[in-house]
Amino acid sequence: MRTILLALTALALSACQSAEEKRAAETGEIDATDATTEEVSTLIKAAQPKAAMTPGKWTLALRVASTDLSGLPASARAAQEQAIKGLERASTACRTKDELKPIDLSQLEKVAGSCTYPRYQSKGGKLDAVIACKKEGAPDTVLHASGTTGPNGFDVTLDQKTGAPGQAGYIALTLRATGKRVGACPAAA
Repeated sequence: MRTILLALTALALSACQSAEEKRAAETGEIDATDATTEEVSTLIKAAQPKAAMTPGKWTLALRVASTDLSGLPASARAAQEQAIKGLERASTACRTKDELKPIDLSQLEKVAGSCTYPRYQSKGGKLDAVIACKKEGAPDTVLHASGTTGPNGFDVTLDQKTGAPGQAGYIALTLRATGKRVGACPAAA
């Protein structure tokens, strides 16, 4: 009886899973359009076991490729440029499975406001995502993430535009995030 009950519970839970979630869980690939943060987060979580990066020693870098702060007052540009430069990082260290998990998209909403995903595709080792965010009292922000991802490396360009060119508050920023697994970590003593 208990076996039948467990089987029925598993069947009921699997019925709650959308076709997109099932596909993500089976393939590790995501193809979503006009989705919410919650929907994309659910798909990322479903795909994670098949799309996970391999723990070990990684070289990671985040570089600022370009900035356009023309929509800011001249008095604020230098401080903003310095803050953006402060985003740059480079390191080589051992990374655990938890440290290599995908970003928590709800954290993006805390900074950028309510976000939708006109497109989020992560298939065949390629990432192509467009994220549109609105925050009350602030210009709209559009992020485009594109590049390659895999179990042993990634190379992703993040292109952010806040506001419209020529208008007050306009900021354009392009970042490049790279990572490469360079080996195993020494065994703990």
